[in-house]
Amino acid sequence: MNRKISLGAAISIAAIVAAFAVVITYTAAIRIFDSRMSSVTERQNMYQVLSEIDITVRQNFDGDISENYLQRQLSQGYILGLDDPYSAYLTADEYQLAVNESLGYTFGFGMEIARATDGSILINVVYEGSPAGKAGLQRGDRIVKVGDKDVLSVGYDKAIALIAESTPKVSLVVSRNGEKAGYELTRSKFETKSVAHRVTGENVGVITVYEFNAKTPAQFNAALNDLRNQGVKGLVIDLRDNGGTHYQYACEILDTLLPSGKLMEVTDREGNVTHKYNSDAKYIDMPMEVLVNEGTEGASELFAAVMMSYGKAETVGYKTAGHDTVQELFQLSNGSAVRLTTGRWSGALDNILTDGRIEPQFEVRLTTYQSTNRYLLADKDDPQLQTALDRIGPMIAAREEAAQTDEESVSPTETVKE
Repeated sequence: MNRKISLGAAISIAAIVAAFAVVITYTAAIRIFDSRMSSVTERQNMYQVLSEIDITVRQNFDGDISENYLQRQLSQGYILGLDDPYSAYLTADEYQLAVNESLGYTFGFGMEIARATDGSILINVVYEGSPAGKAGLQRGDRIVKVGDKDVLSVGYDKAIALIAESTPKVSLVVSRNGEKAGYELTRSKFETKSVAHRVTGENVGVITVYEFNAKTPAQFNAALNDLRNQGVKGLVIDLRDNGGTHYQYACEILDTLLPSGKLMEVTDREGNVTHKYNSDAKYIDMPMEVLVNEGTEGASELFAAVMMSYGKAETVGYKTAGHDTVQELFQLSNGSAVRLTTGRWSGALDNILTDGRIEPQFEVRLTTYQSTNRYLLADKDDPQLQTALDRIGPMIAAREEAAQTDEESVSPTETVKE
């Protein structure tokens, strides 16, 4: 039986609901106001202390004050006070370098180095078109002298510092196959080649992605097309030691590999979720494995996690760095900038992450020697890569067997539509 209420009662109920909503809104507003007032008070106290320090120093310090250096140190100190390893203060020059790197260019000598087992400096990567590449340095070379300083005498860390401090030129003595030769490199701007590829095993393509920048998607697609033209049946994507933070470019590659679906969302400090990137319906249909390690960070972690979640690739290696936050650059009036953590990323992850890290489905550790000399290892001596190849081989065989069965099941009189 339907029951009716009077117009007066309806108006009374509406008034009560409206009053309740006003109370809730007012209470929330008061809390926000109190929070902001507390924050304002804390800032005023901080500025007061800084002002007192400045006055005390200028009245009593027996020494010269460099205003530019002081400002830079104050700015760096403020960001350090956030206790966030991913936020940073950048000088104007550092900001321009960061912008160039995001566009696929960098400034330097063009090599990646590590400590060799004998204490010298091992060259792991030489970038094509860089000063090191043009000079003829090669992967596997060992730097034994920087300027007039012997690396073993001054120590690895000091030798690295000497290279970093050398501007614009550095003189090196390099050992290759027991023979030594001198090189002089001049820092310059060059285009970063962030992707390398090759064929290995039984028709398996290996694509190594060193970092993600604006040029990486095009380089990846070119590598993928070349491998497919060579007839590869499976793909290993090597993201080891890829510390990239440019999520957009990782998602552009994911769009090429994956079917339609969500790739990335960002949750800001207020809890608001922004949908960032999707994949369209086109995708690559072949068995895939992704290699990760403790140097796999940020955008490469998102890449591996989403590939796993879609069921399009297995992961092999060691647990990743755990960088599940997003950073943005904000330029300041004097040309400098701050890099700030502005949120946390998520995607089609289905609980893939553990404490922000990926724990690979097949954990394989490298020895210290293997890790240091990873770029020099033959495929058979790289247990992480070898495990991926062992996993992908049976998948390729199963697909070929299924395709053969389907082909044999078609009658000669039948017409198969493409």
